[in-house]
Amino acid sequence: MKQMKRKSESMTEPTPTLVLTPDEEKLFAFLLDVDKQKAAGLTLRVAGGWVRDKLLGRSSDDIDIVLDTMTGAAFAELVNTYEVQHGHATHTVGIIKANPEQSKHLETATMQLGSGWIDFVNLRAETYADNEAHRIPSMEFGSPLQDAERRDFTINSLFYNLNTRSVEDYTAQGLKDLADGIVRTPLEPRVTFLDDPLRILRAVRFAARFQFELEASLCAALRLPEVKDALLKKVSRERVGKELSGMLAGTSAHPDRALALLAEFGLLECVFALPTPCLTTALEPATLPPETWPQALACALAMHRLLHARSPANVNTGALDDAGLNRFKIEILAATLLPLAPFVTLQKKKTVAAPYWIIRDGLKLRAKDAEDVANVVHKTVDRFRGVELDRVAVGLLLRDVGDLWGVCADVAFVYDTILAGAPVAATEAKYAALRAFVADVGLDRVWELKPILDGKELMTLLSLPPGPGVRVMSAKVVEYQLAHPAGTRDECLAHLRSL
Repeated sequence: MKQMKRKSESMTEPTPTLVLTPDEEKLFAFLLDVDKQKAAGLTLRVAGGWVRDKLLGRSSDDIDIVLDTMTGAAFAELVNTYEVQHGHATHTVGIIKANPEQSKHLETATMQLGSGWIDFVNLRAETYADNEAHRIPSMEFGSPLQDAERRDFTINSLFYNLNTRSVEDYTAQGLKDLADGIVRTPLEPRVTFLDDPLRILRAVRFAARFQFELEASLCAALRLPEVKDALLKKVSRERVGKELSGMLAGTSAHPDRALALLAEFGLLECVFALPTPCLTTALEPATLPPETWPQALACALAMHRLLHARSPANVNTGALDDAGLNRFKIEILAATLLPLAPFVTLQKKKTVAAPYWIIRDGLKLRAKDAEDVANVVHKTVDRFRGVELDRVAVGLLLRDVGDLWGVCADVAFVYDTILAGAPVAATEAKYAALRAFVADVGLDRVWELKPILDGKELMTLLSLPPGPGVRVMSAKVVEYQLAHPAGTRDECLAHLRSL
């Protein structure tokens, strides 16, 4: 398959055909044989992202099969009947229920075939009652054109017809927009976004991921207050968090452009929705300064520049492993939420830091992510900015922060240069010196250092009763070890007795 070229003046070549992998050939032949042997009389098509990615020369295993005259669940049952008749094991069928209140309008059947999961759904049309306040549609079988027009963007409205082995562009815009690098809605963008406000974030994610441009009328719709209100009210916070995660990390992610687009259209405050109530640390009602979101973007972009300069390939190509991707995401999130560090909320009469609430409850990401972001934000500003290059001081700080210390140093750099206005070159030198010091004096993974005298030994050797005194002397043991890395157990005990 010839890879399509973005930003070309027009599609001058004929409608492209796709070169399938052996696994895809086998899967599609199997599905066509099910249709033939069961005399279903179907036209089978692959829809959306798989077609788009194949045309862009990208691999994809996200295969959605659309059926013209049968529901996905009914076809999944046909597949299992076929398997039984051929002496094969059946496949578990999962049903993803429709949820119109959350803009999921149609039931989908999913099953594992070969090495991947395949979704089955029928072509659909959407009709709306004129007086329907929230525009929840009635769903019915539709034509390929109707199905293509109800999709989010023209680049995702393309079909691959298994029967004819050809790409179909029913909107007559998908192939050209894919070649020209344009994100456009098949129908009027305001209505498209109000029907499913998650498409607002998907538009940003696709524009950032593929480095495409947003079409002018789509941009205008993104700025409408009613569109932003729909994003806040109709889309679950889990789905918002999932879209944001896709913008920040993974193959071909460009978090700098994604966050810049969110800021450009006033969507940062919709994505990073504030808790209610939002309070100052004095538990008084908080009013965010007007510079809060511009500062959040500036901090995020500064962090991205720092990480990109350190490892250009890993940031945008998805070459990081899962742990690296998660660490990268924590760095970007912590930097973005730095300007919100002074704010809190109340949950069950307990004070909760706003950055923690935003990650855990506002985006429904992992509790560990929320804890890490909150720890970085609140342990960075004072302690890392002011730490002296002393083995005890740095060692104690790293033991407290643990494996996140490098993230903390990065966020401290962002705070210094963006929020405190420190010179970039001098600040870079400051934190480079900290990293070099940690390596030179052997403090890497110092949080794993075990005390050479434990609590029971201290109580016995120093005649200490259980209680605060043991904790104090245990801390003194660690301080001694940090100050005297070659010191012995007896030398440490002599030092404690001298105290």
